[in-house]
Amino acid sequence: MIRHRLDAPSYQLACDLAGAGLLRRLPAAETVLRVLTVGVWDNYTAGVYLAADRDNRIRYVGSAIRSGSDPVSDRIGEHMRCGRADEWTRLMLVPLRADLSVDRVRRIEGAIGRVLRPMDNHRLPTLSGRP
Repeated sequence: MIRHRLDAPSYQLACDLAGAGLLRRLPAAETVLRVLTVGVWDNYTAGVYLAADRDNRIRYVGSAIRSGSDPVSDRIGEHMRCGRADEWTRLMLVPLRADLSVDRVRRIEGAIGRVLRPMDNHRLPTLSGRP
């Protein structure tokens, strides 16, 4: 089974899979620390995030859609607090339009996850948006 690395081609592929839901491309990876403490993603309330370990292997693909001013980075913090993200060192975000439905965001997450094949996802949303 081929697994992708967190690199420019994988990120571009993820953005392409987001289609018209893509807000913009942010091709630079960030450290978990910068996402959580510096607030580099605080302007985004919807997106699909790609998490990699120190060997740059994609460990997890997830999504977040937040109402109001809660940023996507809050979801990363939730992962960190419960210990699910202990091996994550680098992250990339596919920012999505804030007006997308939860179902649409989940379908984009599933499409990206099925192609990038993250190591730690147990289930991914299907095209219908359900796991």
